[in-house]
Amino acid sequence: MAVHAQPAGGFDPKTLAQAPQGKPWEPAWGFWAQATPESWQQTHWGFVNQAKKGGVDVLFLGDSITKGWAGAGKEVWAQHYQPLKALNIGIGGDTTRQTLWRLENQAMEGIQPKVVVLMIGVNNIFTATGTDEEIAQGIAEIIKQIHAKRPAAKVLLTSVLPLGNAGQSARAAKINRLVAAKQPSFVRFLDLTGTFQGADGKVVAELYTADLVHLAKPGYEAWDKAMRPVLIAMLR
Repeated sequence: MAVHAQPAGGFDPKTLAQAPQGKPWEPAWGFWAQATPESWQQTHWGFVNQAKKGGVDVLFLGDSITKGWAGAGKEVWAQHYQPLKALNIGIGGDTTRQTLWRLENQAMEGIQPKVVVLMIGVNNIFTATGTDEEIAQGIAEIIKQIHAKRPAAKVLLTSVLPLGNAGQSARAAKINRLVAAKQPSFVRFLDLTGTFQGADGKVVAELYTADLVHLAKPGYEAWDKAMRPVLIAMLR
């Protein structure tokens, strides 16, 4: 694993273990139990160093599904988002809590994005980090913090995607309804449910990998088709 730059003096030792439990709107660092203790921190600060280089008009913020633009979605990214001066800083496993911690810890240092694309919340469901209402509140807090740090930026908030597990998918749908109900004028909510879920209420399997959570290349192509015209309009 590549060693990324880190804050002067090294990482705070407390951030090299699991963060204390908390509510979805309470910031917390990340920790990957199956990796070295420093791995999540190295990843975060590596992205901070990328951002500090500047030249970013669009910032993608989220979890492993956003991260996947650098994997299964890399060809679409190179064709359609690289030319828009986009930077993807999605980190696998992140909940709303890690996203808030990252915003507190220089995630947007050195850049003035015109649009922040945010997809977050599914790992809150997987890790039982909050009720649906609390997760929606956590997402609202992220939007509030983005606006506090970059008042000129618009936010393109994409829905939590449908999931192969029916119970979890129902929770995602409820969270989407809650966050879509009221958003400030600088936020555009993009509901992708109709793209990734069929009339039978089940996910469109060919858009997903075998786990029916993460996206395959056709999934990123579908996401791109639904999102790019909205994003381009927001950049004008």
